[in-house]
Amino acid sequence: MIAKKGTAVVVTNRHRGIYFGYVVGESEGGNALKLERARHCYRYTYHEGHEGTWGLASGGPGKGSQIGPRVTLVVRDVASVAECTPEAVERWEAAKGKP
Repeated sequence: MIAKKGTAVVVTNRHRGIYFGYVVGESEGGNALKLERARHCYRYTYHEGHEGTWGLASGGPGKGSQIGPRVTLVVRDVASVAECTPEAVERWEAAKGKP
């Protein structure tokens, strides 16, 4: 298992997608990951000290980020998975939907 069921993660895929959600399970030999309460990150800004894609897992999306609505989905062609800090989870949960 890539991450324990229920763990909050940021997932990237080979198509440059960035997603936040809670692990439900994996399939296809770890190449697909099912997430619940998942959100797609269309555009993101940084929090100081939390730069780069993994800044979304350590600090969450910054002000001005564009985040999609919550859905259950399967992310295919998974490239990477990072567990989120409590600070990041709080910001993802508070993020407004895409303007």
